[in-house]
Amino acid sequence: MTIGPKKKISKTQGNTRHATRQRLNLVRMSDSYRVSKCQNCGATKLSHHVCPVCGYYKRKQVITIKSKSKDKVIDA
Repeated sequence: MTIGPKKKISKTQGNTRHATRQRLNLVRMSDSYRVSKCQNCGATKLSHHVCPVCGYYKRKQVITIKSKSKDKVIDA
């Protein structure tokens, strides 16, 4: 014998429940991932990771970053 839902849940109520869960997950993730400022350009980056903006790690350039405008290339 299966018991189904007693009443229909409205779209608003369901979306609110999902949005709350998503917001709580984002807060929990932001607490677990530590961010710091890049020593070269000052952008926000994950700690112990290469800066995605300039390609530097511990004040040494380790990757090449190409900009979307194609006129600026930072070589490694």
